[in-house]
Amino acid sequence: MLNFQKYIRSFVSATVMAGGLFAPGVAAAEITLKIADTFPPGHYIVKQGVEFWIKRIEELTDGEVKIQYFGAGQMGKLRDMFSLTQRGVVDIGYVPPAFNGGKMPLSGVHSLPSLFSASSVGSPAFLDTINGTVILQNDFLDNGIRPLWGIMTSTYNLFTRGVEVNGIEDMKGLKLKTVAGNMAQAVELLGGSPVDIPSPETYQSIRTGTVDGAIFPATSVYSYKLNEVVDTAVLGIDMFVYYAPFVINEEKWQTLPANVQQALVQAGQEAMERVAAYTDTKVVELEQTLVDDGIKVIKLTPEQQVELRGTIAVVADNWVADMESRGLPGGEVLEAFKTNIAARQ
Repeated sequence: MLNFQKYIRSFVSATVMAGGLFAPGVAAAEITLKIADTFPPGHYIVKQGVEFWIKRIEELTDGEVKIQYFGAGQMGKLRDMFSLTQRGVVDIGYVPPAFNGGKMPLSGVHSLPSLFSASSVGSPAFLDTINGTVILQNDFLDNGIRPLWGIMTSTYNLFTRGVEVNGIEDMKGLKLKTVAGNMAQAVELLGGSPVDIPSPETYQSIRTGTVDGAIFPATSVYSYKLNEVVDTAVLGIDMFVYYAPFVINEEKWQTLPANVQQALVQAGQEAMERVAAYTDTKVVELEQTLVDDGIKVIKLTPEQQVELRGTIAVVADNWVADMESRGLPGGEVLEAFKTNIAARQ
């Protein structure tokens, strides 16, 4: 599988062959890139990753590249990010596959349940899988976009408001914010009613009672201020993760000098490692933080976890069958992802 280190080295070689890019006495023209996302300003991916990434790009290019950053949905809503980047309205956008399943079907492999639990394992393993399988062509390049870097969130657990919840059996009948696809299917298998709501709209949906709660990444609870509107957390569900990638418009990418391409990739690698480590650390601290804030915390027993995983195991089989029915190599992609996960553990 092609990994980031090989990816970076390939651009070093391309730069050397290009020769003139670093000719002495030749001043490089300044390049401005527009980056957009929909994360709230205090989100840990922004503070730990995006801000660091932008600074590193400018450092690695000696100021040749300047970044214009449009966060917090300034350029459009979450569901707009794919189109905005594809059309070149922004050069680089936050384009999560989970909200673009119709255009990025094979990327759904990352959201199959119980494949891994650490962001520091899943984040690089999935990027290796993208770059080393048909996902790169089918889900990204064919859509006019190219992946730069991404981060796996912490695993998803259950957070509710105003309902009696003591374990997964109490999910029956609850309206829960989910992401369409694999996660929604699992919630249905557990007796809940999934509601596909973008993360930025979760706070209001819980506050107004549109949903009873959310299946949500634990480390994002505070970024989206859900601690203000939930009163119960059920931890140990660990069903899913969510992939948050930044992608670049492919036409724009092809216009960039090799040294700038290399800088974008290298800075992304460093940002990914930084955010993944932060994510895994915060997961350990989260339970006590929730308790300190007066939120009731319930932890599934090992036996309950085994039962849950058995109930939702069919999700992976269904996903592979669906991909194969469309003529897409779902089984091959899943095995590649598992191999890359094992290599990172």
